[in-house]
Amino acid sequence: MRIKKCKVCGFPYRLARSLVWNDNGTITSKHRPDFRTLIIEADYLTEIFKKIEEVLGVSIQHIVFEAQRNAAKDVINGNISRFRWAIRYVPGVRRMVIAYFNRMASWTGQAYAKTIPHQGEGAGAAIIRNPFNRDLMAAVVVGALESLDEKPYDYRWERRGEDDVIVVESGAHPDISERLAYNTAPPKPGDRRYQRCPGCGVPVLLKDMEWRENEGLMIDMKRGVRMVVLEIYTTSVVLRELARELGEDVFPVIVAAQRQFSLPHIRGEFFRGEDNSSVFDKEVFYREVLDSVALRGQGNPVMCDTDDGRLVIIVDNPFDEYVLAGHFSALYEIAEGKTPQVAWEATGPSTVTYTLTS
Repeated sequence: MRIKKCKVCGFPYRLARSLVWNDNGTITSKHRPDFRTLIIEADYLTEIFKKIEEVLGVSIQHIVFEAQRNAAKDVINGNISRFRWAIRYVPGVRRMVIAYFNRMASWTGQAYAKTIPHQGEGAGAAIIRNPFNRDLMAAVVVGALESLDEKPYDYRWERRGEDDVIVVESGAHPDISERLAYNTAPPKPGDRRYQRCPGCGVPVLLKDMEWRENEGLMIDMKRGVRMVVLEIYTTSVVLRELARELGEDVFPVIVAAQRQFSLPHIRGEFFRGEDNSSVFDKEVFYREVLDSVALRGQGNPVMCDTDDGRLVIIVDNPFDEYVLAGHFSALYEIAEGKTPQVAWEATGPSTVTYTLTS
């Protein structure tokens, strides 16, 4: 499966043309300006949800699957709404759209997907290699096909030779699915500016990304870390539902899980000193990490103030307030050498203020 890439920076052309890097810390779909996307480590959701399950002692996979299925279905609805009639009535169009889905899986680094012949009832079957998360990838596939065929589906995994194959069949949604809808607050404007690739218009700071299309991988070559392009809503919906079921005691668990995940990633990407924080410029360190938050569509840090061990960060358009609380906790710990106390509050529409102290 060959991906056509920009000759200047190597970014996939179709992906570059479908996403918009805004000046307010968001990445949105060109076809759905209200639909937000982020670029993040591929194992981010896997590790965060695993740590939450370990602490709570309960499985949350049913919530995760339904949230991702809903989000995938919605994003595909936005992309194919103009072609509904052709998909329904013109021979061959459905097959072409599914081929596009397979390529999109590689463009976004979510997996390598290849449709294969399927005997029997159902939507079809596909080889899935290197999914960023097996359950979430299944939810993406099921949600996409539900959007395409406008009916509910279920799935099962089969092992065929050396490959894992997902088989999608008729099914029904559990009751919890109806609770996992999401909505988005209107984003605030911003004034960030990115140097753009002259070939495709993507920020040049993403030039270290490499796509391995035959493996379905997107790699940050600077760190040797697998990345993924993913909508923002699964995280927020799952965490909202956890709070609904388990109460506010789940919030410290979420923050601690994200802090543990972010620590090695921030160190690997930005930290240039030793354990002694005095050997590097903290102000530059804070600025570079916060700039990366905006570049990857996670929100727009508009203020960072440090004063005698106290760090205050104001973020417009945060993709998830709890995840960023954990991420900023890791940032503080690396810079100050201490695990912080973190508090946050909404200080306006689409604005959260974080205060970190030792």
